[in-house]
Amino acid sequence: MKLLLICGGMSTEHSISRMSCTNIRKQVNPEHYDVTVLGITKEGDWYILDQNVTDYSSENWLDHAQIVTETFAFLKSFDCVFPVLHGMYGEDGTIQGLLEMANVPYVGCRVFDSAAAMDKVMAKKLFNAAGIKQTPSIYVKKRFDGKFVVVNDDTTEDENVKDVILKTIGLPCFIKASRSGSSVGCYKVSEVSELMPRLQEAGQYDSKILCEKAINATELECAVLGNDDVIASRVGQILPHGEFYTFESKYEDEQSATCIPARVDQSVQDYIRENAVKAFKALDGHGLARCDFFLDQDTHEVYLNEINTLPGFTNISMYPQLMKDLGIDTPELIDRLVALAFER
Repeated sequence: MKLLLICGGMSTEHSISRMSCTNIRKQVNPEHYDVTVLGITKEGDWYILDQNVTDYSSENWLDHAQIVTETFAFLKSFDCVFPVLHGMYGEDGTIQGLLEMANVPYVGCRVFDSAAAMDKVMAKKLFNAAGIKQTPSIYVKKRFDGKFVVVNDDTTEDENVKDVILKTIGLPCFIKASRSGSSVGCYKVSEVSELMPRLQEAGQYDSKILCEKAINATELECAVLGNDDVIASRVGQILPHGEFYTFESKYEDEQSATCIPARVDQSVQDYIRENAVKAFKALDGHGLARCDFFLDQDTHEVYLNEINTLPGFTNISMYPQLMKDLGIDTPELIDRLVALAFER
């Protein structure tokens, strides 16, 4: 089978995509697939990567690469595509739409489920409709004129952004760019004086911003796999070194760690596994996702944080670790994901 792996991309998670693809390429069963790797630069240029390059996270990842000129014809020459792309233009339904038009089977969620999960503001609405508990939040929009407004449930706008945030969710709170990932554009705000500057910073990544009430939380994750019949892994726990799980603590801080199974009561784990599948189905998810939850250490309430439809596949990423704990190593996981791509 001719399998195309796609890495890089134009998102803020470009470097993580290349790390994920490096790990997947090493784990692909060579007896099952004839693999080609496509690299997308931050500028959006497409290159077929040289077979002798094995570390796509290195500076020489484009050495001897060949530029792709006929994109559509190139995609149609493969039996299946695995878009190992995180964030905007890779996890948000855009590349999925291109693959749908090319009529090529591909790994992971389809256009709508990808787009909905990537957009934290819109995902909140879907999960609320499904009756899944989430932390209290406010939708703030950066208008085209540069002004920030709170968007109410009835779509009316309120210009008293600071007052609404302080009255509704208070401080501390988290400010998150709605369609960014890996904690890029995510800030914890504890002082009133920080509120508007952090909104301005988040507004550099997205015009839609989610403001969430901060809770004293344990961060827990569950991996799901399937189309109609979805299975859920055991629950893993994030042990961040720092105040919360930032981009740096995920990928650069060796003191951050993960734990499987999570150090929480079995009833909490059962609740999370059940609601991970429920949330995935609320999105009409396909293939795979990592579902992230918060356990409030003060109230013991469990809240869904978000769903990642193309989670990290680096050698330290939680999704492949959770699948391996379930008895599915990465070569078998790749086989299952490809089979699910053809099942749709």
